[in-house]
Amino acid sequence: MTTGESTAARLHIVVPYRDREDHLRQFVPWVSAYFDRLAQPIDYRVTFVEQEAGLPFNRGALKNAGFLLGEGQSDYVCLHDIDYLPADADYSWADCPTPILWYGAELRPVAPGRSDRTVTTNLESTMGGALLMPNAAMRQVDGYSNLFWGWGYEDFDFSLRIRARRIPTGRRKGRFQPLDHVNDGFTPDAAPSPISLVNRRVFQELWSSGKIPAGDGLSSLSFEVLDRRPCDGCVEGAQDRWEIVRVRFAHAPTPEQAAADGTQA
Repeated sequence: MTTGESTAARLHIVVPYRDREDHLRQFVPWVSAYFDRLAQPIDYRVTFVEQEAGLPFNRGALKNAGFLLGEGQSDYVCLHDIDYLPADADYSWADCPTPILWYGAELRPVAPGRSDRTVTTNLESTMGGALLMPNAAMRQVDGYSNLFWGWGYEDFDFSLRIRARRIPTGRRKGRFQPLDHVNDGFTPDAAPSPISLVNRRVFQELWSSGKIPAGDGLSSLSFEVLDRRPCDGCVEGAQDRWEIVRVRFAHAPTPEQAAADGTQA
């Protein structure tokens, strides 16, 4: 895409989702109104990819599914967590992988109301929160790994997929309003949770050879769309841009991941 064409680039915002209705009710009207106020309009649509109940949450596979659902109608994607609301962030076309989350992500509670412990984010290196990806770059890295069930390490793995291929990256220092929630990656005293420790071992095994893992990502994901429904709470005229798609994956976690997450595989 050339510079002149970038102003007409179509953005697809993909939000992995399950059991966060309070955040959903805040995210939809906030982000809808935010895009409605932009001085330079962006042709955008939003897909919440909702995972059916019964298995541990798989953010990487949900992001892959969302990308595949909208690839043909978009030029670039924003892989967006539901717990960050933009206050001043640039979602315009990016010609390389570009995180836009900065202010608002520095320090987050691990268990609001149960603990005063916090965790910090390395803002110089994180690829999580809100990440712009040209569709071609998403294809080049084969998307996210589908192997991280429960919590953790899919973003670390994705970052390595990009850097190992020496793909240039950008960074925009967007300002966001965070929505607090219990962080499944930590215990209330800020120690790594059992599922985080299991996924760390999965991550280490994937990269133990020193080579880029292959055959796990967009190219290997199999899923079924169970239903689709519109989102409530959009600003007038934006309703057609927002959708919730519930999916079922054809693969399952390892017994160790299911046990650590507290879910039976």
